[in-house]
Parts: sequence; C-alpha cells; structure tokens
Amino acid sequence: MFGILAKVEDLTVVSCRMGLVFSALVAAADDRVPLPRLRRLTVFLGLSGLDVPAHIQCAKTRKEHSRPLGEVTIVFEEPKVEFVEGVELLKEFVGESMCHVGTAPKISLAEEDHKPR
Repeated sequence: MFGILAKVEDLTVVSCRMGLVFSALVAAADDRVPLPRLRRLTVFLGLSGLDVPAHIQCAKTRKEHSRPLGEVTIVFEEPKVEFVEGVELLKEFVGESMCHVGTAPKISLAEEDHKPR
C-alpha cells in the first residue's frame, strides 16, 4: 500500500478510517515494515473514534522490528477519556505520545483539478 512512500518520515492523516491506517502501518511477520523511515505520525480524528487496539499493535510491532515511531500526536475534535487513555497506553512503544483537542485542517481540491484535460 505504501511502497512508493518508502522515504516518508513525517505523516499527517486528516480524515479516514483510522483502524485501516494503523493496520497498514503494522510491521509484517516477514519483517517488512511499511514506511520504514516513518518517525512522526499525526492523526486528526474528527468525530470518529480511536481504534486503540490497532494503534497499539501498530506501535508495538514497529518497535519490535527496530522501526519505532518517535512521536505520535492524536488530535481529537471532542475530548473523551477513553481516547486520552488510549494515547497514554502508547507511551510504552513510542518515543513520545501526545493528544490535543482541535479540528482537522480543511482539504479541498480546486474545481479545475476535477475537470478532464
């Protein structure tokens, strides 16, 4: 999935199903590590939930394969105790884990980007 992005060191995810992102970043049993240079991950959750087990599995397997995430930041639109607790559980597997309350940046493509050429 991320083969062409092998040199990415800093990834910001704005809007998607988070369980899919974390599952895609898990180190595989055959020692393949997606985005092997990834050190900083920032995730804007919006109103969706944090998939805590997938997030922890991602961080844990990357650490086990000597590709730990140095910094993970989760930005919640609305603070919820269970999300903050989930971020706290990451501290064992990443260099630094943080959570903030905020909104995701708005992403829009110009209309001309959608017109056939």
